[in-house]
Amino acid sequence: MRSAAMKSPDHKKTHHVLLVDDHALVRRGLASLLRSDGRFEVVGEAGNGLDALSLAREKPVDIVILDLSMPRLNGLETIRRLHQTSRAVILVLSMHDDEQFVAQALRDGARGYLLKHAMDDELFQALETIARGGRYVSSSIDMSRVEERHLTQLDLTAREREVLQLIVDGHTTQEVADILTISPHTATRHRANLMQKLNAHNQVELVRNAAQKGLIIMPRNLAE
Repeated sequence: MRSAAMKSPDHKKTHHVLLVDDHALVRRGLASLLRSDGRFEVVGEAGNGLDALSLAREKPVDIVILDLSMPRLNGLETIRRLHQTSRAVILVLSMHDDEQFVAQALRDGARGYLLKHAMDDELFQALETIARGGRYVSSSIDMSRVEERHLTQLDLTAREREVLQLIVDGHTTQEVADILTISPHTATRHRANLMQKLNAHNQVELVRNAAQKGLIIMPRNLAE
């Protein structure tokens, strides 16, 4: 683990960090590690994506460290929305090492992807790299395969991503229309487009195929 004594010459600059993970114990461990270094100040913690978006608007955040598996709004959708609304750089901290998730997270705006089991050894290197404007991916991840996945990622429109997320959350077509303030006909059309693009014939296939392509994190009740 990197010690506080191993600071680089720019250690006087303090980076404001937002921690996003649905496990309080993980957030507590991360906060302790960051305090031991001295260059990073935790300005907020969130247990889900929606709270993270709210905190990112309210507080001066330079770096967001987030998990992919979260309730209410999964990490991939949180990354997309943070990338659109915040200047903070995003570091994913996840147990998922599948190349499609890495590729999609980077495609959606994350600057780094760190595996949880490598946190003690690589956390500060990852933070230093993304704070300087670079990209960091855990050393155990095969970047050649990530790049292949990146090139073959399915291209969905922003609205289709919104509709997909709401479907994953269990909303009906009418509820999707109400939430997005669109007509039921338009919601139905978006759903049909998603079915076609993802080669799905029903909702379960839609969710599973989207997860296999790294577009979403598979809900626990469907992954079992």
